Amino acid sequence: MTTAEAIYELVNQLPEEQAKLVWLFAQFIQRNTQSSIGKRAIPIGTLTSLRGIAKQAQLETDQELTDDHTNYLIHKYQ
Repeated sequence: MTTAEAIYELVNQLPEEQAKLVWLFAQFIQRNTQSSIGKRAIPIGTLTSLRGIAKQAQLETDQELTDDHTNYLIHKYQ
């Protein structure tokens, strides 16, 4: 038995409203498959350019954070 035949038998046992949901879902899959042919979900090179972006940083003390922020504000508003 093919997959299509198994789905057909299963859908025949469902109430009409649920069978219609299966049909709508199959249409959704078909549309998305046809529209994505030849397209890549993520362009080539995107992930490689992000390599290392999530490296774990050294945690700073409260004083270091305060000093960094103070220096930032001083340079910004001079």
